[in-house]
Amino acid sequence: MDNSQMMQLLGSFVLGAMVAAGAVFAWLSGRVKAERDRVMHVEQARQQMAQQVTQARKQIEQLQRENHELRLAVRPAPRQAPAPAPEPQIDAAEAARRYVEARLAPAAPKDKPDGFRETVVLPRSAD
Repeated sequence: MDNSQMMQLLGSFVLGAMVAAGAVFAWLSGRVKAERDRVMHVEQARQQMAQQVTQARKQIEQLQRENHELRLAVRPAPRQAPAPAPEPQIDAAEAARRYVEARLAPAAPKDKPDGFRETVVLPRSAD
């Protein structure tokens, strides 16, 4: 191969590589643009959702305030409990009689503690 053929071969190879690089660049730039558009769309949707969430929270707060105000408006007024009837006065003689009876009454027998009740062996019944 002489020099001119080598230069043509090398030139065509370089030219082919440049055309291929241009085609790959064009193809990849289209995909990158599509991805960038998709990311922008997702970001706009996220921002819109954040605004909607903020508006919903404000509406919930407003509804809670209104609900509280309505509860206060509808709440019945607290009623005054009727005063308890005064206990009749016990005369001194009756009080003294009750005191003496309480002192003279025998004390109730105290239950003896039954230690280890669960371990007592019970006789078998004849069935």
